[in-house]
Amino acid sequence: GGYADWERKRTAPKADPKKTARAADLTKAQRAPSKLSYKDQRDYDLLPGRIAEIEAAIVRNEAALSDATLYARDPAGFETLTKAIDTARAEKEAAEERWLLLAEAVDALG
Repeated sequence: GGYADWERKRTAPKADPKKTARAADLTKAQRAPSKLSYKDQRDYDLLPGRIAEIEAAIVRNEAALSDATLYARDPAGFETLTKAIDTARAEKEAAEERWLLLAEAVDALG
């Protein structure tokens, strides 16, 4: 903004702070959904089961890794299991984060 912008702001009518506050409150109320979207509700319902499945897969793969001779017998299988565990942990963390966000949204909706 240059001089013209400054002059336009200087001569512009002043806004009533009460009216702008009410307008801001209205827009917040309009933006707040009254319920979760279909996708969000479905995720909220299904994610706990999915998290349990991922945890079971992690436990199963860690049990397979506990075999002391696995690496000597099958280095590729060892590496595959290790990568699967890392991937599952990342997926579990993402699922837990998503579920927590949805749980907070459900709480906010009342």
